[in-house]
Amino acid sequence: MQANMKQLILILTIALGLFTACNNSTTKAENETDKVETTTPVAKQNRLEVYCFHGTRQCETCKNMKANTKTALDKYFASQLKDSSIVFSIIDVDDEKNVKLAEKFQATGTALMINKVVNGKDSIIDWSDFAFEKANDNEVFISELKTMIDAALK
Repeated sequence: MQANMKQLILILTIALGLFTACNNSTTKAENETDKVETTTPVAKQNRLEVYCFHGTRQCETCKNMKANTKTALDKYFASQLKDSSIVFSIIDVDDEKNVKLAEKFQATGTALMINKVVNGKDSIIDWSDFAFEKANDNEVFISELKTMIDAALK
């Protein structure tokens, strides 16, 4: 019983550390290379929006989530990105200009979200659990994300 309690405390400590690392803020100077990135300025009425939200300060898992998402989209969905049926954005939730968008998605730190827009109506799905679980295995993340996006496009 005492061993189970120690394991529980260890797991909670690790989870708290990961959460803290993914949601800390730092100065804007530390984040100069990470700008908001959107694949297209004009979006179709029916589209799949893919958002990688992050705080200014990011852990390795957060960085991998963004990189692997971009890789999957560029590799498997280049034509959809080009014709705006898929729109990809990387959003810093700590940047004041992104407050309304972050609130819409209830993103306060690192998150992977999609919004399937059909006839102008939003359908937001949170894929953050998947992203955190698989982000550090590039091959698995990219493959599974492709499958998830294929399903969302149907």
